[in-house]
Amino acid sequence: MFRSKKEETVTKPLSFIAQINLSQVTQFDTENLLPNKGILYFFYSAEQEAWGFDFHDRNKFQVLYFDGNTNDLIRADYPKNMPEGSKFKACSVSIQQEISLPSYEHEVYNDFTEEESDKFWEEIYNDENINKLLGYADTIQNDMELECELVTNGLYCGDPSGYNDPRAKALAPNAANWRLLLQIDSNEANEMMWGDCGRLYFWIKKNDLANKQFNNSWFILQYS
Repeated sequence: MFRSKKEETVTKPLSFIAQINLSQVTQFDTENLLPNKGILYFFYSAEQEAWGFDFHDRNKFQVLYFDGNTNDLIRADYPKNMPEGSKFKACSVSIQQEISLPSYEHEVYNDFTEEESDKFWEEIYNDENINKLLGYADTIQNDMELECELVTNGLYCGDPSGYNDPRAKALAPNAANWRLLLQIDSNEANEMMWGDCGRLYFWIKKNDLANKQFNNSWFILQYS
């Protein structure tokens, strides 16, 4: 039996991005949004070929949740067909709780006086390397909640067609159900470079987060 190229399933490796031991972050999760135990694993296309504006990107990232006995876990080696530049240096993280602020285009900043605005952008707002679990996304291009909702409902958002689709208006209110799960910045320390100094964003619906359905997460890459 011969298969056409169209019928063949092409399997490509995913890069290992991060793992979060939830028992180590639960003390900082004052809203009790995450499980208090288990491990979250994040993976992304080793070839960085997915931006998240097409539903066909669905298999080019993964968020896995393990809530079993950690003593059963064993270290695994990289796949043999892993491309060069897709194996990142391991780095530990220092966990701390902080106030998460909306990105600079958020409407809340319209209420600032000129003096307040100058002080805020000069002394308070942090636009450096930012990795975070939950909170507001630090966007590089635009807000992503609506994009997550449209794409996961089959609308293509790589151009205006998805936003102009008749279904988009009915789906738009559901954008409020999406929240940031994990944000990973470009970082020289572990040789991660997303596009041109971009960031990876993993998103999840509130109900899926509450029900530990991390496999329903969505992913977006942004860079300038």
